[in-house]
Amino acid sequence: MRLLPLIGLLLTAVRIPAEAQPTGIEAGRAAKDSLFRYASSSPIPTSARAGFTGLAYFAIDPRFRVVGELQAYGRRQRLQVPATGGESISMERYGRFAAVWESQPFVLEVYRSLENGELVIMFSDATNGRQTYGGGRYVPVEMELGGMPVVDFNRAYQPYCAYNDAYSCPLPPAANRLSFAVLAGERTGGADLAHGSSGAPP
Repeated sequence: MRLLPLIGLLLTAVRIPAEAQPTGIEAGRAAKDSLFRYASSSPIPTSARAGFTGLAYFAIDPRFRVVGELQAYGRRQRLQVPATGGESISMERYGRFAAVWESQPFVLEVYRSLENGELVIMFSDATNGRQTYGGGRYVPVEMELGGMPVVDFNRAYQPYCAYNDAYSCPLPPAANRLSFAVLAGERTGGADLAHGSSGAPP
């Protein structure tokens, strides 16, 4: 069982002007498709790479780019986070991201990777198991040029175990279940590469 390398795929927290976001997202998606098809570190099973034509995504929706407040904990804890393979993965519980989407306030726990120090939110919502991976998705915490924290769900991505069950991926905490469907970011589509069957319905 291989542990998932968190946020290692062109998803680093960067300072990008809001007007440049769509172009940056599209470029990142194209680069990730290339990595998944050609890189030796790709989670796509070797037998499926020749027929791999790219990941599936929701259309970019600016409503899902949310500026909020990052509340770092004064006393951060290193936790063993339950993972899909039945074991646990060590991560730091960094703080909380508080924001409002379409008049709906929400708060999400933020974790920090012990591998690269980057901040990530593991979340679940109503799309899981249908339009997106059943085990939830991840989204990086970014910073605007003015220093405001941003969560852009258009950058939400599925963990490696969505494409290859040889990987073990951290599961979202119960507190990170959103009340609204996140119709943004990476989604399922086409063949189920992890299990060799048809993908989830649209």
